[in-house]
Amino acid sequence: MRWTVVAANLPYLLEGLQGTVLLGLLVMALGTVLGFVVGIARLGRGAVYAAATVFVELFRDTPLIMQIFFIFFGLPAVGIRLNAFVAASVAMTFFAAANTAEIVRGAIQSLPRGQWEAARSLGLSSPQTLRWVILPQALRRTLPPLMGLFTTLLKDTSLAAIVNVFELTTAGRRVVERTLASFEIWLVVAALYFLLCYPLSVATQRLERRLAAEVP
Repeated sequence: MRWTVVAANLPYLLEGLQGTVLLGLLVMALGTVLGFVVGIARLGRGAVYAAATVFVELFRDTPLIMQIFFIFFGLPAVGIRLNAFVAASVAMTFFAAANTAEIVRGAIQSLPRGQWEAARSLGLSSPQTLRWVILPQALRRTLPPLMGLFTTLLKDTSLAAIVNVFELTTAGRRVVERTLASFEIWLVVAALYFLLCYPLSVATQRLERRLAAEVP
């Protein structure tokens, strides 16, 4: 075991971990906001519903790695050039938003229809009902699946390495190329991903149990 190589390159791997966290947080924030908008649009009708549905199905039913490839390598063919970080961020944000939209739509539609009818009988408009009655209840139901999605997104940041975004996997690959200590370096990289994602997994399970216990 060449653990001296690991010790010498650990600061570099931790820089890559910072890149992973930065990319993950950016994608989570943008994807959540966009996902809530698209999810609510999926409750409507006409062109808005159709556009939201196409967006969701397109980005949920194609591999994330292909989306990154298309945005980074494909868009330059039509004159749109993005640097690697922006391209990966856009692809992952759209992927996150599509999945968030379905979580939001499902949470809202899981509420009894009587909630809408009761609010309307009190004189609230549809937007007011959604804002003051439906969303506060639906938000609680979105939390466990959203946290699960965030865990997945943190792991999927490793796909950004295919366009050479500097994050943990890219850092690990570069160290392996320099040192040939593949076993030791990839073991440490895997351990860092585990330390990053495991607390989120545990928190998700605890939140699910807590919310389940609160259901009458």
